[in-house]
Amino acid sequence: MTAISSIRPRSGRWAKRVFDVIAISVIIVPVLPLMGLIALAIKWNSPGPILYRQRRLGVGEHPFTVLKFRSMRMDADRCGPQFTTTDDPRITSVGKLLRGTSLDELPQLFNVLLGDMSLIGPRPYVGFELEGWSEADRATRASVRPGISGMAQVSGRSDLKPNEIRDIDLDYVRRWSLVADVWIIWQTVTSVLLRKGVN
Repeated sequence: MTAISSIRPRSGRWAKRVFDVIAISVIIVPVLPLMGLIALAIKWNSPGPILYRQRRLGVGEHPFTVLKFRSMRMDADRCGPQFTTTDDPRITSVGKLLRGTSLDELPQLFNVLLGDMSLIGPRPYVGFELEGWSEADRATRASVRPGISGMAQVSGRSDLKPNEIRDIDLDYVRRWSLVADVWIIWQTVTSVLLRKGVN
């Protein structure tokens, strides 16, 4: 975490947004054919929609719809826990591959273009995950756009406990910098390639 320098998050929000838009503009064109292939694989593998949509909390805790490639059976929400586990039987064979490579997150590039998310930031929370947080901590967490990846994801991902993720998210917001975001992007690529902390 030595790459993170102290800076007020709001003071550089415009720079973070410009960085996101430029990066997405570079990424999206070569990624679109891959997304098309993934969509075909999902439709071939199991019945149901290509995308999974879920309401999450963004800046100011305003709800928005986060997009992911569907990796579970259509009835998954009715026949299992809210959180997935290792070898979860609800996950399809294509879904297991998508989760293992984090390719299920690719549709969130459109969330970034829409301004709901950033490339890097705390993951977008479901409301119940904030139960027990202080008002000050919730305000800090909600002062930035949630990210496709973040410090918690490169610090253990699913191996972390909820309170550890909370502390890492808050530390990221309080000490944000563009240098930190670039460092996290690099660490994200490394973590995905090495399949660290993946369910």
